[in-house]
Amino acid sequence: MASVYDLSCCTSLPLEWMYDKDDDGDLTVPHKELDKPDSSSTLTPEAAVEARRREKEENEALGWTLDAAARGVAIMGTAVFVSSELLRLAKNAAGCGGEDANESGERCENRVYGMKPTSLLTNIMTIVGLISAFLMPLMGSVIDHTSYRRQVGRVSAALMTIFILLQMLLLPNHWFLASIMQVLVAFSYLVHLTVVYAYLPELTTSAERLSNYTAKFTAAQYSSSVLFLVLMVIILSAAPNNLLERYASVDFSQSVIVCICAVFMGYAWTFLFRKRPASQHVPEGSTPLTAGFYKIFQTSQTIMLHHSAIKWFLISVVFTEAATYTFSTIAITYMTDQLNFTSRENGICILILLLFGVPGTRLAAWTNRINPIRSLQACLLLWIATTTLAAIFLKDPGQQHYAYVFAIFWGLCLGWIHPTEKTLYCTIIPRGQEAELMGTYICAGQILSWMPSLVFSVMNEADISMRIGLFSLTFYCIASFFILFLVGDYEEAVSHARDFDHTKPSKDDSSSDDDPYEGHRRQRQPEADFVIISDYEEAVAHMRSLSIADDSEASSAYVPQC
Repeated sequence: MASVYDLSCCTSLPLEWMYDKDDDGDLTVPHKELDKPDSSSTLTPEAAVEARRREKEENEALGWTLDAAARGVAIMGTAVFVSSELLRLAKNAAGCGGEDANESGERCENRVYGMKPTSLLTNIMTIVGLISAFLMPLMGSVIDHTSYRRQVGRVSAALMTIFILLQMLLLPNHWFLASIMQVLVAFSYLVHLTVVYAYLPELTTSAERLSNYTAKFTAAQYSSSVLFLVLMVIILSAAPNNLLERYASVDFSQSVIVCICAVFMGYAWTFLFRKRPASQHVPEGSTPLTAGFYKIFQTSQTIMLHHSAIKWFLISVVFTEAATYTFSTIAITYMTDQLNFTSRENGICILILLLFGVPGTRLAAWTNRINPIRSLQACLLLWIATTTLAAIFLKDPGQQHYAYVFAIFWGLCLGWIHPTEKTLYCTIIPRGQEAELMGTYICAGQILSWMPSLVFSVMNEADISMRIGLFSLTFYCIASFFILFLVGDYEEAVSHARDFDHTKPSKDDSSSDDDPYEGHRRQRQPEADFVIISDYEEAVAHMRSLSIADDSEASSAYVPQC
């Protein structure tokens, strides 16, 4: 039967397509699919539910893939083309634009809206980081206490798409309003991440499958970004007289992003992601909002007192994500101002970074099988060495080829670090609080996300070299590297998370002592995943549709396993 499930997963076809029906209408497995003879070819109830579970798992995995691909395109389009155009327009508004200024390599000392134009992008990231740090865990907790997880995912995806469209319309003549729209795009993106990450630990209970999933999702995000940038670089290179170097390149890229987000996210959130019930009960007299605040306090207290591995991992995430989250913004600013990169050259550099991010995801999948904690530390060491050398050697215009070499190693690091973090976190958190703890995870990544951009802006305003600002990113990775030693043994952390599984029956449950299946339920519960539990009624209905419900003995033996 495993071969049947695997073939269905690979072809993305419904499991029922692979079954025949006998004269009574029961599903049967074709004899040619069986590895050995069986006295009864009728699909057993347990196998039917397992088939249905695997089908739903693969559907949501496909939804995650499509969503990741759309997010990859949106991130890169915004980072490369919109950010470069905002920086150029801010310089023009400050009186520092023009070809002569670009060729001379002189830094712009004029100000617009009270700041240097080169501080615009990092200031935007500072604002987004501060807002997100306070709202993301609350958002996750509210999602846990309501059944609106899928609706929030749909709304956040739609808002992000709409904001990108409005930004495209505002950019040519109202660049400062487009900058404000950039804040809204980034915030809606982070809200959407909170929702989609809540689905991740519920896909499967297998650590190996989860590791492969996260690697594939990251690869899909990087691959879509690569295809998008390849298309844009080809068009920009073929355009005569740099025709698409300015507004037309931004309009075209944003139009493509809007279309991809509408199609990919629309299909994923309409047909693939399924509705989830509230995983936490709202106390009487409380609302999801107030219950969310209390749950945040309660969860934080529980993590600090009882989950040492989660505590130290989240602290390491605070520093790791502070560096990686603002890296693209600081890198675009550095290359545009310090190295005089054009939009096309920025696109080529990011394209190389993304191309090598794909093998980085495979490197993550391979090293995670050994130990995700040590894998993450090895990635951080590579990141520290690459950024340090880049700050030393990348200093003048005309060093495009050197920048491309450093982009290779940055790409390996970025493709390596994110799936490793996700795999590690998803395997050490208790089940039943996925949305809330994923909100806490994103919050941890946002707590200091404003600091590197703020430090960079302060240095820039104080006329300190941008090379020092770029080098400052390594301090966050160094701190994260040493904090990871405090997480402890990985296998012990996973075992500890299973002991605190919130989907397991409580020892105080008032179940009958005469229940012959109580011990069986308690034994199997740690292996059950949220998908099966949330679809209990559907599993029973499916069992009845297979004409099993009339068989009381088979029914009673089957239902407790759900």
